[in-house]
Amino acid sequence: MQDYLQVANSNIVFLLCAIVILVVFLQAAIFVRKAWKRGLELDMNSADLKKAVYNSAALSMVPSLPIIVMMLALSVPLGKYFPWLRLSIVGSAVYEGTAANVAAQALGLQNISDPGMSSEIFVIIMLVMTIGIIWGIVFNIFFMKRLDTFMKSSKSAAVGGGFMSVFSGALFIAMLITLSTPYAVNIQNTNGMVAFFSSAIAALICNWAAKKFNRSTLSDFSLPISLIVGMVAVIIFANA
Repeated sequence: MQDYLQVANSNIVFLLCAIVILVVFLQAAIFVRKAWKRGLELDMNSADLKKAVYNSAALSMVPSLPIIVMMLALSVPLGKYFPWLRLSIVGSAVYEGTAANVAAQALGLQNISDPGMSSEIFVIIMLVMTIGIIWGIVFNIFFMKRLDTFMKSSKSAAVGGGFMSVFSGALFIAMLITLSTPYAVNIQNTNGMVAFFSSAIAALICNWAAKKFNRSTLSDFSLPISLIVGMVAVIIFANA
């Protein structure tokens, strides 16, 4: 049986991923060009427009760090190119790893690093990661305007946001619990527990230090720092 990484790191996978990323890059370039042109039409000078571009680029670096860390982490079990594609378009650091592991577990593997990974399973994981992310976009196209109107009317109907604010918060907490519980309480997966709790402690320390020393940068970098701490903790634990 062909090693699945030969498929994952093949030239054809690189080409397919590069085409999609090129399309996204061209879209971004077109939007920047149109925004620049519109700014000049509104009598904004070039210096202000350049400053806006530089500031936007700088502010985008911090949110991108968790994505880069996750891309590097996924590139080991899933090859160099597909994680690059997934995390360059509509994917997220949390979703991609979760979707890949769910697909692998549904096919009888422990996770995406399981030695039983094959080319067939890899293709199915690619399909699950790709198809699973599109429904939010489809929902937004057809229902987001209606949902936004409903949310605004619900919030204005009661002081403090009423039921919808509580309901939205409850849904978010339920999602976090669903994603974290398999790693927090599965005593058979000690590496997962070590990663979960060490990352959580690192995030809490970063947020505490940010408030204590009035350094908001620590809070901004808490996610990539906690991801790195979690991975280092697992490496140390596994080799202890």
